[in-house]
Amino acid sequence: MVWLRQGIATRRLIINDAKALVLTVADTAYLVSPGVFQRYVQEHPITASLARKDQMADWQWVQRRFKKLQLHRKQVSGLNIWTCEVSGPRKTRRLHGYLLKEPSWVLTQSAADNPYLKLVPEPWDKTL
Repeated sequence: MVWLRQGIATRRLIINDAKALVLTVADTAYLVSPGVFQRYVQEHPITASLARKDQMADWQWVQRRFKKLQLHRKQVSGLNIWTCEVSGPRKTRRLHGYLLKEPSWVLTQSAADNPYLKLVPEPWDKTL
């Protein structure tokens, strides 16, 4: 989380851009998976040796560590991953990622929700 916060504060990690790994939606930060974890691994190659000990891919190891922090919102069904739809001028695509419980954990300033992004609710969830 410190890496994310510092990366955003120093603009090393861009938010709400077409290729951004951190977006704002539903009044919080949305971490694109697996992209944000793959980026962390690129900047912290030591994670590869730690992941090998647990016999998993390096980015998956980092993602698992993130999930254990329990800083993200879960869906009604208990799923950790949320789907977002990104609407652009030419096409619409879907992203998968984690919604943080508290945006201030990574965003130093409040940011308005990305107008091109919306959460895709589970079929049984009527709250979105």
